[in-house]
Amino acid sequence: MKSILLTTTALVAFAGAAAADGHTAITFGGEASAEFNSETGFDTAAEMTASASATLDNGLTASTSFTFETEGYEEVTGDISSGSISLSSDTASLTFGTGIVGAVFTAVGDDYAIGTGDDDVYEDGEIDGVVASVTMGGATVTVSGEVAANAADTEIEGIEVGVTTSAAGWDLGFGMVSDTSEYALTASGTAAGADIGFGMSSDDEWDASIEYPVGAVTVSASTDEAEAWTVGVAYAADGMSAGYELNADETWEITAGYDANGAVLAVAFTDASVMTLGATYDMGNGLTVGAGIEDDENYAFASYDLGGGANAFVDYTDAAAELEEVGPSERDIAVGTTVGVSFAF
Repeated sequence: MKSILLTTTALVAFAGAAAADGHTAITFGGEASAEFNSETGFDTAAEMTASASATLDNGLTASTSFTFETEGYEEVTGDISSGSISLSSDTASLTFGTGIVGAVFTAVGDDYAIGTGDDDVYEDGEIDGVVASVTMGGATVTVSGEVAANAADTEIEGIEVGVTTSAAGWDLGFGMVSDTSEYALTASGTAAGADIGFGMSSDDEWDASIEYPVGAVTVSASTDEAEAWTVGVAYAADGMSAGYELNADETWEITAGYDANGAVLAVAFTDASVMTLGATYDMGNGLTVGAGIEDDENYAFASYDLGGGANAFVDYTDAAAELEEVGPSERDIAVGTTVGVSFAF
């Protein structure tokens, strides 16, 4: 797990000083679960985030937070997975810590493998280091760099610059890595009633998309530098939905759905004769049940809301491997039968 840049002593000193000044807010939040699976046995997991902030006499806000995670039933180990400390105003901020988002990801996302936008290297664009941002005249400029904690070498590496702004109804983003001069830019907006998106990078990548709604029907198309085009049409009204999508490689998918009166149904069929079917039903007393077929694998679940952020559940699948984000509820279901309870604080 990542090491944290803050020490417990610094956190306690900060919280104590803020409390003495009378302008502090300290909050705790998290989640925990305990479950038994017929294939793997007992397991527990917990995550807790502590946050504190204080308004200084000069109007700036100082804040800090850290997240503590633990998992495992037989051998419980805990790690601080991320933590940060920041100083901010209405138009600027400076943050040091772990698990903070880099400038390129902030500006253009992860559609291109540029800097922290490369999701094969940076999960959710997160780095350990420093991020600074300032907003001027409708534009926000973000600068980030990686710094190793507790290391003799304090050089800031991987310096990135990101700029986001809006002009004439368009959202614009630009991200650049200073060390390599790689860059990416994105633009999205509406023209003549159509939603248009465009992006490109210094690696000769680009993509373009358009969606045009006509009443309950939306027609869409997209393409990129590899001519991997997709066209589609979708319908949604009165709880009913349907869609068709065709790709450049001649693959296609037909979808249909229903969402009304507590019942949700989703079905899809592809050119490879693969069908997925999922349904959930909210019984109105806190109990939700669901079942379906995912690539010829069966699953079922029941979830009961105990109130106050607590939930009890039973899952089952006969699949060979864990099913991820299946059905209308996009639920992860482990192999075998799982009985458990989860809490949110």
